[in-house]
Amino acid sequence: MCALNDLVRAGMVRYIGASSMWTYQLAAMQNLAERKNWTKFVSMQNHYNLIYREEEREMIKYCNATGVGLIPWAPLASGRLARSPSRPSSSVRASTSSNGSIYAGGDDSTCRILARVEEVAKKRGWPMSYVGLAWLNRRVTAPIIGCSTVDRVDEALEAGGKTLTLDEEHYLEELYSPQPVQGHS
Repeated sequence: MCALNDLVRAGMVRYIGASSMWTYQLAAMQNLAERKNWTKFVSMQNHYNLIYREEEREMIKYCNATGVGLIPWAPLASGRLARSPSRPSSSVRASTSSNGSIYAGGDDSTCRILARVEEVAKKRGWPMSYVGLAWLNRRVTAPIIGCSTVDRVDEALEAGGKTLTLDEEHYLEELYSPQPVQGHS
């Protein structure tokens, strides 16, 4: 924390953010920074999306209570929330990424959530990615989106103004079941 504070004081960076850790670790670092009058983290880059919501247990509550912005990675679950489960990814990254194993297979609740995302997307005439991002956008500061094509970038940008009804959100959320912690240990 001292080294990060030194970078801010030297004008080399303006703000600092944290990524993928346990809530108690972030709280301890924020507490230390406050006690020492150092720069505190302003953002948390966490793992969060419609099929991985373990961050809701503590991290998101802590960040919301303390004013730390949420900028989750994998908002579309490495593309699983962007395409029908019957249509596997054709990207080179999907075939070689070590992160692919995070979403490989999927339990029954994940498969059923993906089916509901596809259903809501069809009803609205949207790509599936709009549904996943519309659900997320109301809950975070901004998602970190990785795209494999320019068309995917355009699609992600177009999703920015999309919203779901509360009934649709509940319909998408109600099947979620706890998952093993991913992204940190």
